[in-house]
Amino acid sequence: MFDIDGVLADASHRQHLLDGWGDWDRFFAACGDDGLLAEPAALTRALAPYWQVALLTSRPMWVQRQTLAWLERHEADICWDLLIMRPDQDWRSSASFKRDEVRALDLAGYRVTLTLDDDRRNVAMYRKEGLSCIYVPSGYHG
Repeated sequence: MFDIDGVLADASHRQHLLDGWGDWDRFFAACGDDGLLAEPAALTRALAPYWQVALLTSRPMWVQRQTLAWLERHEADICWDLLIMRPDQDWRSSASFKRDEVRALDLAGYRVTLTLDDDRRNVAMYRKEGLSCIYVPSGYHG
C-alpha cells in the first residue's frame, strides 16, 4: 500500500500552499503538476507480479480526475490495482481515514502486507495496527 503525495508524487512545488493555516484546496488542485519519485515507483513495478498494489491517499475525491490523469501519464512507471481516495467533506485526520480504510480492506478479505508513507503519524498508526511500514522522508511533515 503506497501513499501518493510525497511517496510516489513529488509535491514539493506545492508545499508552500500549506504554510500558515494551509490552503488545502489549492494544494490538492495543483496535484496534476507533480513530478514522479522514481524509487518508490520502481518498487510498485517490482511488487506487482507478486502482490496487488493499492494506492491509499488522503487526497479528496474531487481531485480524482487529476489523480487518474497523473497516474495515466506515469503508467509505464507505476503499477497499481486499487486507488482509495478520501471522500469529499471527510474531515478525519489522515491517520484515522487510512486506519479505517485498512480495516475495511481486512474485513473484505485483503491482507495488507506492506505500507509506505511520508507522514510519521500515519507510519505510527500503521505500526500500531500491526502492519509493516516504510517511512519515506519527503520533508513535507515535521
